[in-house]
Amino acid sequence: MLVSRLLALLDTSAALAEQLPARANREPTPAGRTPLEIAYHVPQVVVGLLDAALGGRLAREHLERRPPEHIATGADVAQLTRSVTQALAVWWGANRLRLPAEVDTYAGRRPLLQLLEHTTTHVARHVRQLQLLLEQRGVSPRPSLHPALLVDLPLPSDPWAGVALP
Repeated sequence: MLVSRLLALLDTSAALAEQLPARANREPTPAGRTPLEIAYHVPQVVVGLLDAALGGRLAREHLERRPPEHIATGADVAQLTRSVTQALAVWWGANRLRLPAEVDTYAGRRPLLQLLEHTTTHVARHVRQLQLLLEQRGVSPRPSLHPALLVDLPLPSDPWAGVALP
């Protein structure tokens, strides 16, 4: 089930964010963002999904947000990510039997299932990047990204390649 996978990916993202070395949080990456910005982006992707699923809209602004000044460390991002994880779990528990067929996105109306798959893939892509960034800095990620979480997701082979909303 995609939501279970997404929740597990968010848990992994939070754990990896906590392990980001402070000195690396402001270094640029091949993605054009710092490690801290990538970690912060993960929960923002899910906030966009939740906003759309609750009758709002997934806007480009969700995906372009940068960490505010009070989000300065990986631990700060991990706390935010865990909060979004909880919100996703609550939303799913309360609504899984009465989901909207379609949601509004910056790319037009899309089936909710398509947006959920895209969100899961998008999050997986960035969690994979966070793990790679930790490994490149000599940190053994704990826990590491479980390969089963990536099975059948349409991920590009290049971990730095983008994933566009269809």
